[in-house]
Amino acid sequence: MSDAQKAVLVQSVKVEKDSVFRDRMRAVLLATDGTRRVVDIAAHVGRAASAVERWLDAFTKGGVDGLRQRRHAPGRQSVMQAPDVQRDLAAGLREGRWRTAPQMAAWLVQTHGISLCKTQSYYWLGKSGGALKMPRPVHTRKDAAAAVAFQEHLFENLVGLNLPVGVPVKVWVQDEARIGLHDPQRRCWALRGVRVVKARQQEYEWCYVCGALEVLSGAAEFRILPTVGLELTHGFLEQIAASDPQAQHVVIWDQAGFHHREGDPRTPPRVHLLALPAYSPELNPVERLWDLLKDTLCNRVYHGIQALEDAACEALQPFLQDAARVRSLVGDGWLRAQANAS
Repeated sequence: MSDAQKAVLVQSVKVEKDSVFRDRMRAVLLATDGTRRVVDIAAHVGRAASAVERWLDAFTKGGVDGLRQRRHAPGRQSVMQAPDVQRDLAAGLREGRWRTAPQMAAWLVQTHGISLCKTQSYYWLGKSGGALKMPRPVHTRKDAAAAVAFQEHLFENLVGLNLPVGVPVKVWVQDEARIGLHDPQRRCWALRGVRVVKARQQEYEWCYVCGALEVLSGAAEFRILPTVGLELTHGFLEQIAASDPQAQHVVIWDQAGFHHREGDPRTPPRVHLLALPAYSPELNPVERLWDLLKDTLCNRVYHGIQALEDAACEALQPFLQDAARVRSLVGDGWLRAQANAS
């Protein structure tokens, strides 16, 4: 070692803040006089002789910078990283197969013979992209193929109505929601460690909110009804038609018993009906509106059905005034694209 290299090494020992690197430099510096054995140097710095030999070799090849290189051993691969385990875990998460981490851990033991503690179970659920979600209920009689077909062929269904040429057309999605004095309770923000108590109303009196959203313009129509029936539904269809007397109105709705069927002679003039597949509420954007409405009405006590109706009207008012809110509910997906194309 030259005097210049030794001087650099001495200075580096003085200024080095990392104790690991400083021990390496001290070991090399002790070896510079050539009077100490490797085992003696190792004993002096409290490390193995093999480690000192590696440091000397690293200094010879790279100087002080060589001593600052850390070795990164690849380590043993976790059994959870096996391709078949990762594939099956991802498939289970897509299906929402497990409600709790212990359920997933029990499945791992049974299927792959892998035993995880509680902490490891939560770690691998998160690392695999898992998150706790509230599943949307689906009726056992739902025909998934029919729902997909409706999305794919909406354009053809709209064209098949043979609407008059040169006349404006409005496409509506319509639905009803029942609201009552048996109020829903939902989560709310509160201080940590403080239990929130809310009075819960359990009176069995209710009304129905009818809503229709225009897919392209963002218009909205609402009506509150004491009950549901064909005559009351007919009146709401007339309200939709009256919103633009010059246009043809296509109403997409579900197959409820109080809804007119396509071709029913009682359907108001200039109104055309398209029925959604059975048990497919996810195809109707109005369902999202009811969820927002219940967020506003929840956790409150109403002194009579009229007070509830007034609160519902107030909550729905912004959707009558702001078309952008309605379009955000409809989105820019399959419904808006195919209605616009037709």
